[in-house]
Amino acid sequence: MSLLEYLQSDPECRNLAEGAVHVVAPMLEDPDPGPVLATLDSWAFDLAGHMPLPWSIHGAIDELNQFLFGEHGFHGDRQNYDDPANAALPLVLARRRGLPIALSILWIDLARRLGMDAVGIALPGHFIMGLRLDIGVLLFDPFNEGRALGQEDAAKIVRRVTGGRTEFDPAMLEPASHRAILLRLARNLYARYMKSESWEDALWASTHLVLLAPEDTSTYRDRAFVHLKRGDIFAALVDLQEAARLCQTEDPQLREWIDKLQKG
Repeated sequence: MSLLEYLQSDPECRNLAEGAVHVVAPMLEDPDPGPVLATLDSWAFDLAGHMPLPWSIHGAIDELNQFLFGEHGFHGDRQNYDDPANAALPLVLARRRGLPIALSILWIDLARRLGMDAVGIALPGHFIMGLRLDIGVLLFDPFNEGRALGQEDAAKIVRRVTGGRTEFDPAMLEPASHRAILLRLARNLYARYMKSESWEDALWASTHLVLLAPEDTSTYRDRAFVHLKRGDIFAALVDLQEAARLCQTEDPQLREWIDKLQKG
């Protein structure tokens, strides 16, 4: 199944781990999400036997964190942070290290298999995870072994990763939709391939951005830029024209770009 077929069958991306494998499929020798899902099912079965009795949500979180970050040794890859493999869930499972968003997807999917209402929180520059309860959302940092966070901790993270350029807003702690999580995963890869000028990889990553957000003009602009780097002016023009069609108002810069390409 391709990412397009997955999105057609499950537009809300309810099976987050499966979607995460489809997003990175071009990176993988075997893009079948089955082995990843089977591993998560097996781990959830094992973890279910360690859940606290009587039930305690904090005890359950401790068991989950100990299982992933202690027993299985998952951790954030600080030495090779920008390695695209850190975004690919099957490779993260094999290497036991990854980006915050990949570790979050793993944690969220496993927690959901145990009946917890786990969510992703798309802070600027640093993805974290949460557990939705009646009293609010408990926050955790996957890059630091599931460390519990408060709102002030989240604000410090935003200030640190943005160099103070972005002011923290409590609205940043709103849970992201599964589709938005997958879009951020694809955008992480796109940014890395752009930085390394890996244009062929940037092309499939930008195409996945378009598939995940077909009404977002920026995804077509992103892919148009890649087309131009690859020397495919016609494909770039098609994407820019689609971006112009989707714009609510006239975009002078976009129109200038289109006119320039049409004139050759």
